[in-house]
Amino acid sequence: MKNVRSLVCILAATFLLSGCWDRYELEERANVLGLAVDLAENESENEVTHQSGEFPDEEKNPSYKVTAQIALPGKIKLGPEGGGGEGSEKTAWILETYGHTLRDAMANLQQQLAEKLYLGHLQIIVLSDEVAKTGIGDINEYLRRNYEVRRTAWMIVNKKDAAKVLRAAPPLETVPALYLSDTLDNAVRFGKLPREYLGKFWIDVSDMGVDPVLPGVKVINNDRILVDGLAYFRGEKMVGLTNPMEIGTFMDMKEKSSGGYPISLSLDDHDGVFIVETQERKSDIKVDIKDGKPTATIKVEVDANIDEAIGATLNGPLVEKIEKKANEITEENCMKLLKQLQEKGSDVLGLGARIRAKHSAYWKTEVKTEDKWAEVFKDMEIKVSFDYTIRRTGMDWE
Repeated sequence: MKNVRSLVCILAATFLLSGCWDRYELEERANVLGLAVDLAENESENEVTHQSGEFPDEEKNPSYKVTAQIALPGKIKLGPEGGGGEGSEKTAWILETYGHTLRDAMANLQQQLAEKLYLGHLQIIVLSDEVAKTGIGDINEYLRRNYEVRRTAWMIVNKKDAAKVLRAAPPLETVPALYLSDTLDNAVRFGKLPREYLGKFWIDVSDMGVDPVLPGVKVINNDRILVDGLAYFRGEKMVGLTNPMEIGTFMDMKEKSSGGYPISLSLDDHDGVFIVETQERKSDIKVDIKDGKPTATIKVEVDANIDEAIGATLNGPLVEKIEKKANEITEENCMKLLKQLQEKGSDVLGLGARIRAKHSAYWKTEVKTEDKWAEVFKDMEIKVSFDYTIRRTGMDWE
């Protein structure tokens, strides 16, 4: 009798199990791998979320052209295909749609598809610089609220034509969005790019006293991308773009520890050209309040190698001169970048957050808001010093 009761209880419990009540088969999903957002020039508006001409504050909201790269189930093969990117075109479907917001555009895109849009495999979001300069608040709002979007996806900025990035067809990878994402991941691994994922961008936007950055790219020969600099923001509006060498300058000051960009230098009293490659760096940022105004000092210790010495033979005294010259060049580059950032009021180094943490009384009485800090940051005294130590010397070319 006891066994019968136990069996009845077990059978009754099975009716309480939910099972896969909300499952979708792979073939029933439109897996979006990449999104590109441009300003619309010739809008073809669809009446999906509103009647034509009746969108709220339509004059204040620019129209977007959204390009989506969707994976074709069953077409993705293991390993690359030849033919200069022909395999990429067979494995991904490029679609365009329009909308006054990203949410509006995605609703229009869903109206064109039989399968449910799925953003769980989204690898990359490309913004044109025109979109980034107008502000990306509604784009961030849509992506942050969508639980499917991974925080480790990349958001990047391309000059003028964002859709061009998604249309690039790399011959080494059958899925273009995956290749583009791997390019950025490897740039981080090689010390050529800070780890500024989508989630990190959102953290910086939300943190008072810090402005975010995004990688800037451009397409080369329609089959690869070049990391072309860092787009720096004031809040959620892009205000400038560095050159590629200034990525290393930013990483020097922002305590990004490993890797870097080489510098080429020559000495006034010695023939030859020397290529100095950063291996490790350690940055120490200190902030203070002097005479009622915030100040900052940034001291950077760099371990480096001389990769090449062209037209010169290295010795002890010469290495010391190279270290001194490297200090002068990098300090000058840092001050140039800081001048750009201060002119735009973009505190991507997070000095405001340090002031707010260590001198909260000053922040509460003199600053209070992000806009006020941007004005204070423009006139802030910032000193940068470098200390290069050459650990190894490379080849001599005579």
